[in-house]
Amino acid sequence: MSIEQIDVQPLREQLQGSVFVPGDDGYERASRVWDSDAFEQVPAVVVMPETVADVCHAVRFARQHRLPIGVQGGGHGHPAPANGALLINFARMTEVKVNSEAAIASVSAGALAKDVVEAVTPYGLAPLGGFASTVGVVGYMLGGGVGWLTRRYGPGAASIRAAEVVTADGHLLHVDENNHAELLWGLRGGGGNFGIVTSLEIALYPVRTVFGGQLAYPIELSREVLNAYLQWVKTTPTTLTSALRIMHFPDRPTLPPLLRGRSAIVVMACYSGSEADPETQREQGERLMQPLRALTVEGEIRTPFIDTLASLPFAQIASIAQDPVKAPPVLSASDACAFEDMTPDVVEALLRVAARPESQMMVELRHFGDALAAYPEQIMPFGMRRATLYMGFMVSAPSSSLLEEKKRNLEMLMQDLRPHTTGEAILNLAGTITPEKINGAYAPKDYQRLVALKKQYDPENVFRFNYNIQPAS
Repeated sequence: MSIEQIDVQPLREQLQGSVFVPGDDGYERASRVWDSDAFEQVPAVVVMPETVADVCHAVRFARQHRLPIGVQGGGHGHPAPANGALLINFARMTEVKVNSEAAIASVSAGALAKDVVEAVTPYGLAPLGGFASTVGVVGYMLGGGVGWLTRRYGPGAASIRAAEVVTADGHLLHVDENNHAELLWGLRGGGGNFGIVTSLEIALYPVRTVFGGQLAYPIELSREVLNAYLQWVKTTPTTLTSALRIMHFPDRPTLPPLLRGRSAIVVMACYSGSEADPETQREQGERLMQPLRALTVEGEIRTPFIDTLASLPFAQIASIAQDPVKAPPVLSASDACAFEDMTPDVVEALLRVAARPESQMMVELRHFGDALAAYPEQIMPFGMRRATLYMGFMVSAPSSSLLEEKKRNLEMLMQDLRPHTTGEAILNLAGTITPEKINGAYAPKDYQRLVALKKQYDPENVFRFNYNIQPAS
């Protein structure tokens, strides 16, 4: 049935929220994702619910008209465009409720990381959020969720305590350890395959302050900085999470003069230990970061041209990564891989391509150590059991023809790196999604449990515009 044959007026009359179809004022805005220059979708219907009942009505309408269903929270994660689907955009459901005594937050499906941080930090608490402030928290958690507190407290998905889920037949379930416990396990990393999560209850942690920031060196020192970083992370405690970026900045007046038109290799770090005493935390953080604040290169001491390391209230956690609030107006493509360790051959293969300014390739290397491998498998499905390092890549260009050239360079680099990788993946950071990456995100026995859950809760694969797990045949 084409959208011209679907009468959405009955749905409009049922909802407190809004319904848009192509041609309506507001349709394009309601369909838009965070990086809309790089990703477009053309849903048949867009619903912007204001209540859980709206979501239930929308699902039943979609099933009645044989429409698949897409879900959008913050708009950062979009593995597949919801073309021809009924898209549920949660931008109006952003409520965050905090139970400070229980250290629990109830987070609606449209709430962004900044909304949750703003709500919980007055109580001296912190969520297991990511690097960026504009990421949708529910989608981030369902996809695993790795961020600045991962090495200390685990992935964000493990902090899920309960969920409200609208199933493929439009019914609402309360999910916790005592109700639909197997589904709760699947939600902690299953990527939204089993229903529409309208809210999550997540655990919060006692972190008021951190010591963190960035150290930026010129790209000419990329080999020395990367090698020093790879040795340094083997000595850091679980209270310190770090990442390294290779970045090529355009010559734009909106950028700080020190970065404009420049390439750099940047270390980012967040130390959350000794949070009861900020001064002790700062002293310990300074000591831990010292090996990367001064490098000896050919007998000369080299220091970063940018050093933002400082004590921060957790409310300012997003300032560490300084991810953009708005997506740059370019086309882009991405990929990722995982390593147990990076050998000299891997370092050389990476720098041979990515350190060249003309590559316009951004690389982000995250260190997790053994924190993910040590996390109990019975709590959640998670495939990062061997890797200690996770590397993401993004190439960008102003036109599709130039982007194709950049993508070819990225694929050649990936071909060189793949023999050295573990084959594991983190769905929220996987780049272009393939069946191999979805398999790599889970242990084989966990994947089979997820397939069984998919068959039980969504046998027709109505929820398919995600990190899709096919129902068992």
